[in-house]
Amino acid sequence: MSIFVQVEFLYLGAFAFFALSLLFLFSEKKRREKLSLLVSEKLLQNLIPEWSPLQQKIKFGFLLLCLTMIFLALSRPQWGSKQRTSEPSGIDILVAVDVSKSMLARDVRPNRLERVKLSMTNLMEKVRGDRLGLIAFSGSAFLQCPLTLDHQAFVKTLDDLTIGLIKQPGTNLSKPIDEASRSFSKDDSDRFLILLSDGEDLEGEGLKRAKQAAQEGIRIFTIGIGSEAGSRIPLDPMGQPERNFLKNPQGETIVSKKDEGSLRSIAEATGGEYIALGPTGEGLNRTLQHLQSIGQQKKRELLSNELPVERFFPFVLLALVLLLIEDLTPSGRRKLSQLGATCLPFALLLLFGCLKKDNIKNAEDALRNGDPKKAAFFYDAEINATSRMDQPIDPKLFLNAGLAHLEAGSLKEANQFLESSLDASLDDPHLQSIGLNALGNLFYRKTNLWLDKQDVREARKTWEKALGYYQAAFALDGNAKASANLASLKNQIQDRIQSLVSKMTGKIWRDLNGDGKVQENEPSLKGFVFWDKDGNGEHNSSSEPVVPTNDDGFFAFEWISAKYPISLGLDSKIEDSNGSHMTRLIPMFPAPPPPLNQSMVKNHFITIESPGEKQLPIAYRAAPLLIGQVWGDDNGNGIQENSETGFRNATLYLDQNGNFELDENETQFKPQEDGSFAQPVPPGQYSVCVLPDNPDANVTFPAEKRKSYLAWTHFESSSEQLNFGIKDDSEQNGQSDSSEEEQQNQNSNQNDPAESPSDQDDSPDDKREPLPQEVNALYERLLQEMESKSEPLDPNPRSTQATASGRDY
Repeated sequence: MSIFVQVEFLYLGAFAFFALSLLFLFSEKKRREKLSLLVSEKLLQNLIPEWSPLQQKIKFGFLLLCLTMIFLALSRPQWGSKQRTSEPSGIDILVAVDVSKSMLARDVRPNRLERVKLSMTNLMEKVRGDRLGLIAFSGSAFLQCPLTLDHQAFVKTLDDLTIGLIKQPGTNLSKPIDEASRSFSKDDSDRFLILLSDGEDLEGEGLKRAKQAAQEGIRIFTIGIGSEAGSRIPLDPMGQPERNFLKNPQGETIVSKKDEGSLRSIAEATGGEYIALGPTGEGLNRTLQHLQSIGQQKKRELLSNELPVERFFPFVLLALVLLLIEDLTPSGRRKLSQLGATCLPFALLLLFGCLKKDNIKNAEDALRNGDPKKAAFFYDAEINATSRMDQPIDPKLFLNAGLAHLEAGSLKEANQFLESSLDASLDDPHLQSIGLNALGNLFYRKTNLWLDKQDVREARKTWEKALGYYQAAFALDGNAKASANLASLKNQIQDRIQSLVSKMTGKIWRDLNGDGKVQENEPSLKGFVFWDKDGNGEHNSSSEPVVPTNDDGFFAFEWISAKYPISLGLDSKIEDSNGSHMTRLIPMFPAPPPPLNQSMVKNHFITIESPGEKQLPIAYRAAPLLIGQVWGDDNGNGIQENSETGFRNATLYLDQNGNFELDENETQFKPQEDGSFAQPVPPGQYSVCVLPDNPDANVTFPAEKRKSYLAWTHFESSSEQLNFGIKDDSEQNGQSDSSEEEQQNQNSNQNDPAESPSDQDDSPDDKREPLPQEVNALYERLLQEMESKSEPLDPNPRSTQATASGRDY
């Protein structure tokens, strides 16, 4: 095998060699002939002392050798080999989002699709440096955003996702996998697809296509959205109460459930992982962290290729030497002296420029003067200048820039430069050890910052990273500074964290008997506890920390404070899947600290006297309900017939002053379409009355004069059978008006039924049991909901199992 890559230059050089030789011989012959015409050859040496035929031949010989070296260099001689290393770029991630109608379900807030958007947008920092792409799918799939490093474009496309974007209804999990397979580049070694869906793949093609994707090198990470108990699919716009729900062709309300089985199978078939999204998007966070760790590991690895070594440089150097020797003749020396005189001023200017201080010198001077911020600026300038010249950057430059930024307090920039120094100095353990120790110092500073913010969870994370960097530095070369820092950090953390940490443990459960103690027969509730900083009883996801419970309702978190005692306001939320549509579970808050202010009781106020362990049981109970139905009494007999249906055109209200009339300050609500109602109220005694929308309509039941019920309610119970009959002639179509005599007979029949339980309480002067003075904060919120005319609960929810045929959600 030839050592020359481009042999054609050898042939061209040989041709040039012989052509120049012939030209030289011909020109020498012509020159002698012309000189012989002017002077005799014997007198030639005396008349032209510099003339020497031998010298001309030697000069021409050097010129031919120089030309030969140049053509040999152009032929690219190669022998031997070397290993070339290169650093790979980030990973490619395609995100597939389900946009079928089932994503309108509100078992996560505000609904499934909006929760996906918010979670992905909040976690964009996790995938910095990676290419992202977006696929929308339902019954089919479409690539909305190709793989790109422009994360702003990705977020904009994500925000534009809406239900109905894909015209073909349903959910077919094989379609986004097909689209991802077409979207990845052929040379991608790492292909990742994040599939976000409720998993109801009724087509059944997802698992089969996932197995094919595994052979193509695609790893699928699935994230389940929603609850296993399922939720109805509201068709009302966001921000409005749920009134209209999606129904199947048979008229039954559809309940969309999370299908973990199909999602888990798809992930496992490709070597991926299934994680539930969770109420705050923590499942997506875990997935992106896992992918980022893969990307960091890939970044640490160096791709190696064995390449032949180019050997043209010795030939070029030899050609220059020969050219220089050719000029060292008497005439050549005169030319060199003239060239030197011309270049001397430029050389002096260049030397003067080299004597000026450069960026590195300025940076070192700034460090000596105690100005690390200025030093970091000069190091950054040197790195940028070297990068623009496409020259390799010295790892020491990265390290010094990182140390300067660290000393200046710019932790983010320091982290980037120190990481770059580690990547560029894999063959220098000593330099790696210094960089690792510096990263340990950086995360030690971060630990102190988190402790100042009283965030123990983040402080522990950065503390563990600092320990890991110190240990790695010491393991490389026995770094004494890292060893000392390691011992000091352990003691400081032990003294500062452990002595200030308070551990809060507890459980969320349904307190059936109201004794405030967890019983074996009382169910656990899954949800989360949060620090209600503003005391409004609502969770602000951007500023109020959250601690989720496990499946058994248990939770635990740590709290650190610079001083004790300290008071906290803690609140909780439970998942919608913990209760049915018939039961509204509410938290039981203790009485507020004095001075009593009922409107401020929206939290568990905890006072931590000193570091230690504290128990916080959080009990939920079923809210009291007023349950009944309003029906249209077509024949006016006060008895509900099978042919008589629910009546909606009426208003129910809670009479507070005993005048049995609807006043402005009294709670009112409307029945459902079928006339039923289930209104949550605080425990106590109520007069429940009805007022038809049509002033000419008559209340035919109950039969007593006041047309009302006296009801008592308490937790875990309800007052039922609060039924009202209304005869509204305007609602009857195709029927003639009843005669006056028939109407009188019907009115007389109304007084015959058995005495209603409320007969004994129809006096406006009766003394009812007053509401408790220490009203729970939830009661206050329930009353506010009732005053704002919130929709009552549906007392007869219907749950249907979706079938494969005709699914469009």
